[in-house]
Amino acid sequence: MPNLHHFLSRARARVARYRQEIVPGSEIAKSIDIGRLICPLRYDLCVRIEFMRLLRDEWALYTGDLDAFLDRPQSKAYYIWFSEVACARYMPRLYRNKALMEPAFVERVHESARLWKSIERNGYGPATPIRLGSGRTIRSVNGKTINATYFAGDGCHRMSCLYLAGHTRLEPEQYEVHFRRDFTPLDNTAILLERLPLDRAAYLRFISRFYCHGLTLDSADEVLQHVASESADLLPELQSVFAFDLSRV
Repeated sequence: MPNLHHFLSRARARVARYRQEIVPGSEIAKSIDIGRLICPLRYDLCVRIEFMRLLRDEWALYTGDLDAFLDRPQSKAYYIWFSEVACARYMPRLYRNKALMEPAFVERVHESARLWKSIERNGYGPATPIRLGSGRTIRSVNGKTINATYFAGDGCHRMSCLYLAGHTRLEPEQYEVHFRRDFTPLDNTAILLERLPLDRAAYLRFISRFYCHGLTLDSADEVLQHVASESADLLPELQSVFAFDLSRV
């Protein structure tokens, strides 16, 4: 009887833990593919990676001529992410006040620049882990059924810096996971398909880099054929993604 009580106590604790709890990556003890966190739902991470790349490559332009820096295509895409994703979701009052949007965006640019320069000089500091999301049940979003366990959450700018610095995986000391009983991942790709100047070929290259193991294909049929022959377990997922996305590019 004591053994049964001990077993039931552990089982209840395990269930409670995964209703809603933040678990350190050190307890999960596995590295996580950043490419999978990006694709297919988080095209906003591509936008942020490209903006951080612009900061890295054009630091003198950023410090010397901010207006010209903000006129670059990467900066314009970053502004669309900031306004149509970040502000629309988390700062609705700011989103509704366009007069305040511009100075808020410039401050966001400066914050990102400070982050990039800090990581470039000092490396990544794991004191504030990147937070991922997961759940006992992963719900579909926009009809897309994603067979992944972990999804991007907070700390995406830091993850973008890591990726730009050559890290393709998050190591256990770099992340934590917020587990919920039911979890619906964000589909920022869906928003940006409508807001960005993202054409069909560029979208398919984004999709194929993950689903086709690094290939950059610009034909939906070619992507589907490659996945069917090389990664058939991912085919239903990809079909659910294409069912929503392809009509929007």
